[in-house]
Amino acid sequence: MTAQIYRTDFPNQCRTHAIDGVTLIFHRPSGMTHFLASPIPDMLALLGATPMNATDLTAALCGQLGMPHDAEALAVVEARLAELIASGLVQTD
Repeated sequence: MTAQIYRTDFPNQCRTHAIDGVTLIFHRPSGMTHFLASPIPDMLALLGATPMNATDLTAALCGQLGMPHDAEALAVVEARLAELIASGLVQTD
């Protein structure tokens, strides 16, 4: 079974602005503005650079943030990916 690959058009199709610990992202294709807290902008930046599966994204994100890469981290990343898909900021291949 092949792992699902996640991708995003962030930052190319987005306009961002950080304010008070939150990142505002205007997604041009949908016309929607999203208010995102860490680590969501980091996840989008990683996926924008290289589409990847949830396991690889978790490893990259945990490495970047200096956090342990474990099953709990993977569960959190998978939950956030589901939210990002629902919002239209992330797509799957």
